[in-house]
Amino acid sequence: MTKLVIANFKMNGSKDFIESWIQDFFLEQESANDVVVALPSPYLIIFNDRGLTLSGQNVSNEESGAFTSQLSAQMLKDCGAKYCLIGHSEARQFLKEKNEVIKQKFDQLIQESIKPILCIGEPLQIKEAAKTIDYLSEQLDLIDSDEEDVIVAYEPIWSIGTGLMPEIEDIQMAVDSIRSKFHKTVKVLYGGSVNSSNAQSITDKTDIDGLLVGGASLNPKEFGKIAQLC
Repeated sequence: MTKLVIANFKMNGSKDFIESWIQDFFLEQESANDVVVALPSPYLIIFNDRGLTLSGQNVSNEESGAFTSQLSAQMLKDCGAKYCLIGHSEARQFLKEKNEVIKQKFDQLIQESIKPILCIGEPLQIKEAAKTIDYLSEQLDLIDSDEEDVIVAYEPIWSIGTGLMPEIEDIQMAVDSIRSKFHKTVKVLYGGSVNSSNAQSITDKTDIDGLLVGGASLNPKEFGKIAQLC
């Protein structure tokens, strides 16, 4: 089955870096999977129509207006974005985003026919208290279970950028709990310290629909391997 593999550049890169990345990635790319690249917003329109499927990294919860520094769903669409991350743990932490605001972002994207990628995940203290499933359920409560094109990315916060990985059984338990929240089939991705050494094991031993890759995606050869392996 075809997987969805997303490269999240976060706040990294430059025009020259991304130009070089694209060239190196396509030299290595032999994957039959669907690859999406979440670039920093200034570069979306520059690299539109370059053979990449693009994603935004965030979006405003407002349609338009006096919201200096924010980016609307319509603007993302104009820049060529087909997908957009929302609810990433870094946005929840540094921008203080709450579930209600993330739901509004979700609705803005749906209105513009951009596919939301809803990121959810638990911090270490929740994991240690064995409350992961309840925590994930709360993050999903506001999303309409009958909504079209729901993509959920499970990223345990304690695993992002740390090199630490959940046990396969724990990933599958989280995935099962996510699927149980919806009345229809939804895509569930895994993210958190994904690299070419563990990508195949994660996808082979769970029923996830793909991967959300952070730091490892900045190396086009490494990301190309991940896209081939999963």
